[in-house]
Amino acid sequence: MSEVLPKLIEIEAALEALESLWDPSGHDVPEWVAQDLTFGQMRLLFLLGKHGPSPVSRVAEWLGVGLPAASGIVDRVEKHGLVTRQHRQDDRRVVECALTDQGRQLIEEIGGMRREMLRHTLGVLSEEELADLTRLVKTVLERVRTRSERTQLPSSESTF
Repeated sequence: MSEVLPKLIEIEAALEALESLWDPSGHDVPEWVAQDLTFGQMRLLFLLGKHGPSPVSRVAEWLGVGLPAASGIVDRVEKHGLVTRQHRQDDRRVVECALTDQGRQLIEEIGGMRREMLRHTLGVLSEEELADLTRLVKTVLERVRTRSERTQLPSSESTF
């Protein structure tokens, strides 16, 4: 492990340097930045984008907060016009929140910017270097997934 740690520190420093290339200060500020959304509010948008309309109680679970806090987060995002809240038709006691068209558009815009920045950054690599990077990223994903699956085994099963 002592030989690996310096390499990990070197990789971390390189990734931080890459991050500085993506500083939006030199570009037009996207509309979603101007909305002044918190991390929790952005997370709510992405989770709703992934899972679809969901009860506020589910939002509380996702964000690891109580129902009143989740309701407050939904309130603030609703004021930006990014989500709506309505009672479910089959059970009026359940209040669901869902992305508005504006909320979906915002998520797509953020995803598009990330892809554009990644393409611009990785565009400096040759085809061979891109193939090497692809292979390494796939290796990391595979090993992390394998490790994650091993840690989720029932306690009666051995991981060795």
